[in-house]
Amino acid sequence: MSTELGSRLISSLRSFSQAAAVTAIVVGALVLVGWALDIAALKSVAPGLVTMKANTALALLLAGVSLWLLRTEQAYEWARRIAQACAFTVTMVGLLTLSEYLFGWDIGIDQLLFLEPLRAGGTSQPGRMAPATALSLALLGLALLLLSTRRGHLLAHSLSLTVALGSLLAVIGYVHGVKSLHAIAPFWTMEVNSALALTLLCVGLLFARPDRGLMAIVTSDSAAGVMARRFLPPAILMPAVLGWLVFAGQQAGLYGAEIGLLLVVVSSIIFPAALIGGTPAHYIGWMCTASRRNAASKKTLPK
Repeated sequence: MSTELGSRLISSLRSFSQAAAVTAIVVGALVLVGWALDIAALKSVAPGLVTMKANTALALLLAGVSLWLLRTEQAYEWARRIAQACAFTVTMVGLLTLSEYLFGWDIGIDQLLFLEPLRAGGTSQPGRMAPATALSLALLGLALLLLSTRRGHLLAHSLSLTVALGSLLAVIGYVHGVKSLHAIAPFWTMEVNSALALTLLCVGLLFARPDRGLMAIVTSDSAAGVMARRFLPPAILMPAVLGWLVFAGQQAGLYGAEIGLLLVVVSSIIFPAALIGGTPAHYIGWMCTASRRNAASKKTLPK
């Protein structure tokens, strides 16, 4: 990967991070407006789904603000302090909600902003977010706090990947109609808009420092970087798309569970094999390009 290409890649990843931060801010703000004006469509994506709680919306908004202020490592000191304050608030909202579940407390934060009717669908207590959402927010806030430091990028990326995995499972559960992936218990359901926003924020956090932590491997000018950039996108998208297609076929009555399982197994063999089959040529091309670049740089060195 040339220096110019590497710069464009890093710039594109950072732009995506900024877009993710803005999206989280907009989602959180719209949900808060929905609570203030009692507009059901803004509180949940579709009728019948669990509404995003006001505390969750506020935490997502603050997380977006924190990520936006931390979009560059050369942020002003005041911006870094505000970002840390927002991240700390997100962490505390998650931890306090978890303490309510663990110890059976009601510390009064669930309906601090808005009141929710009793017996709301998918909710254990009025206004209280799901435990999975609370844990995700606590870890995301901690990751943002680490991102604001000089040496915490690796741990921040690790925490972000952990949260992204949980929220992505919830999104896949909604898409595939598998309730157990987004609802641990009848009243512990992660909201679909919360899951989407959390996933987006986690990816944005990873891309905010594309040359640090775990992302340094992906964007590096090395064989590992080339392989990561080639394999990661299809490795993430292929199982989700394949699972949805097989599930849709079963729902349509085209085949039963046995044939669906067979299709998943066969596709899981063929697709990676085809991807790996094209890798040697891609790798050899990268090696030739790197060799030519090194040779050209040696010629330009002063004698």
